Amino acid sequence: MDNALAALVQAATGTGAPTNPSSRYYGSAVEQMTLPNGTVVAYLSRRIIPQASIWPVTQNYSVVVADRLDNLAARFVGDPILFWMIADANAAFNPDDLTAEPGKVILIPLVSGIPSGARNG
Repeated sequence: MDNALAALVQAATGTGAPTNPSSRYYGSAVEQMTLPNGTVVAYLSRRIIPQASIWPVTQNYSVVVADRLDNLAARFVGDPILFWMIADANAAFNPDDLTAEPGKVILIPLVSGIPSGARNG
């Protein structure tokens, strides 16, 4: 595989994943596959969304108009990039669904309760 392509996948083209510790893909392996035409494609291994029950410490939050998950993560978890932890705590496949409906109650994981296996399921 081309070294430049491997470097882009490893750096997740600007996001820092999987080498940025705050990424949900931190520690994920970079895999390769060869297409029938011989082209080698690099990709990150699949991340299994963990069961919501792994979050031992959470608090309820009632969504208000104009809430955004990144802002909630900054406020409650301390880093907007950690929005994925809120999505995981609510077993959400589409993070935007969590804040789409004002009045919806969502779970916010508390930093002290973040389990060590939360990133890679």
